Amino acid sequence: MLLLFLGATLVASVTPGPVVLLTVAVSLHSGVPMAVRAICGICTGSLTYLAVALAGLLAVLVAHRSLFHAVQIAGALYLLYLGLRMVHAGLRASSALQPEGRVHERPYVDGLVTQLSNPKAMLYWTALLPPFLDSSRPLASQLFVLLAIGISVDIVVLSLYAFGAASARRWMRESHLQRWLNLAAGVLFGATGVTLAIAAVAALSS
Repeated sequence: MLLLFLGATLVASVTPGPVVLLTVAVSLHSGVPMAVRAICGICTGSLTYLAVALAGLLAVLVAHRSLFHAVQIAGALYLLYLGLRMVHAGLRASSALQPEGRVHERPYVDGLVTQLSNPKAMLYWTALLPPFLDSSRPLASQLFVLLAIGISVDIVVLSLYAFGAASARRWMRESHLQRWLNLAAGVLFGATGVTLAIAAVAALSS
């Protein structure tokens, strides 16, 4: 059972999403140490989901649609803000190799909020996790084991993304590709934020 969960978690972690995109963007723009801070924020978000699940609040949050969608909207607006920052950094970048910028001056907060507003993370904790829980055994210990597996996989996968991006950073800077990646990442983050916000507002008003 744990092997099946490990496989499912690995697939979910490797699949590109907001947290992968954020990790790569931070590593490209500010280096691996700042990307590690973003990864710590992402893992804190996962721990927050565990704390909420243990308290039984996740089910309450899902059951109370207005509160759930309000949280979604807040996270979506932050993603939009983050996307605009990335686009701004891309537009300001010149064709020459530039020193480190300040677009990701709060990588931990960016990682935390991105994970908390990440639809894939919400799906993971509300849909993927329950089938691997045995109701006849203590729930808390099972959640801790599954969380340890999930966070370990996330750390390994995201670190590989960060190191891979950092290894190509200078070439990408000199070839001006980073500027376009900043713009593309910013547009994608912004579009994700707008899409999530529109969907949450529509669901809230329905």
